[in-house]
Amino acid sequence: MIDVTSVDMVKFVQKVYDLSQPQGMGMMHYQPGGLTDEDAAGFIQSDGTISMDYVKGRACKMHIRKDEGRLVIGDKWFDHTDEQLAELLESVGLSMTPGTRTGDHGPSCNCTDCRAKRGLGELDPQEDFKKAKKAHEDGTAFKIETWKV
Repeated sequence: MIDVTSVDMVKFVQKVYDLSQPQGMGMMHYQPGGLTDEDAAGFIQSDGTISMDYVKGRACKMHIRKDEGRLVIGDKWFDHTDEQLAELLESVGLSMTPGTRTGDHGPSCNCTDCRAKRGLGELDPQEDFKKAKKAHEDGTAFKIETWKV
């Protein structure tokens, strides 16, 4: 666990949003730009906890919980790389706990390196949105093929 009790939660939430990418059906809800202070504050509960899943199409996947009176996050950030977690922590004056950087991004990582390994190229939310919208309009989105045995 990483203790985030002392950080500016508005800046934390904004950086979570900035570092997150739209994916899946989130492409349909993607909005460029950042979160205002007011938008970011809306994610902070009265006890300081935060639960961010998809926000304006971006897979934020950040949850801050209470543990023995402290606000903590896990040492892995779902759908994000260790480098993104390190950047998030550094942006609020913290650093990674020693031993948490494994280099294993996981199967749902959308960083440039992992996308290249899967042959997907650069992430371009606006282009991906156009493709998804076209596929939806021409009926090819979610097409299920039946195999005869």
